[in-house]
Amino acid sequence: MNSFRLLFLASLSVLAESAVAQVVTVPPGAYRTAVAYRHRRPQPAGVEASYPDKRGQLVVTVPNGPRTQKIRLATDSLWGYVTGKGRTHRFYRGGEYQLETSDTLAIYSSSDIQPGTERNGTNVATPGASAMGQYTAPRYYFSVGLTGLIFPLTPRYLREMYEASNPAFVKAVTDLGFSQSLSDFNSKTGRYRVSDLYRQSTP
Repeated sequence: MNSFRLLFLASLSVLAESAVAQVVTVPPGAYRTAVAYRHRRPQPAGVEASYPDKRGQLVVTVPNGPRTQKIRLATDSLWGYVTGKGRTHRFYRGGEYQLETSDTLAIYSSSDIQPGTERNGTNVATPGASAMGQYTAPRYYFSVGLTGLIFPLTPRYLREMYEASNPAFVKAVTDLGFSQSLSDFNSKTGRYRVSDLYRQSTP
């Protein structure tokens, strides 16, 4: 009985360690490069990061003794940022994209804002207006790695990027039925359909 109990406790310990290992926390703050993001080295690091402010800059809230202070940064010198809730955003050609999957095939989402929407306290569409708008349904994008060009997540662009290097992946994408979407999320694998197709077709 004692040996069984010890074995049971040891199994629980292994499972707990595995679960902790799978939870990767990325420190909030500004990231200058994709390499800095991979190595979890924000500059500056903070407790929160938000975008945009009234000047269209990134705001990083950093500890300063018992208080905090806000540091504002121009986005043209940044790869992206991570919020206090662990959400990663990449800046690309004047746009902002939320990173959903940081794999070899990186997946992003972006939601347009209807007129009148206030975001982070700033009315980006009609400054000075008080009416609140709404985000539209997210659109999905991809890039090859975290520094590649960002394209809409469509069969056409995937074919252009992968036809030569991964024809099996392109065929799997092309063979999708009309009722299947590349951005469908699989709760069992924790990945998007396009990510599963990529993994299944990559040697």
